[in-house]
Amino acid sequence: MDVYEVFRRGGHKEPFEHCGSVIAPDSEMGLLMAKECFLRRREGEHLWLVRRTDIHSFKDESLLEIAADKSYRFAHAYRDVVKKRDKARERARELGETG
Repeated sequence: MDVYEVFRRGGHKEPFEHCGSVIAPDSEMGLLMAKECFLRRREGEHLWLVRRTDIHSFKDESLLEIAADKSYRFAHAYRDVVKKRDKARERARELGETG
């Protein structure tokens, strides 16, 4: 008996979402069980079934950390940019007058 993870999609343009798991002797029986468990009230139109042993993940979660700061790609990184630029110009003028 294998454990299968079940993913369901409500409509053609919606994403698949994990909805649960079933225990079955093979994938064909797993699909039938998943249909009975997760589509009996017409909650979706499509099913995916994946054997749990075929799902792989990182053992070392530090591999998922971002290697470089790329916050400049997002709008929030530019918040208060005008104020910061004005401060920098003012500071440059002050340094130019005293230097």
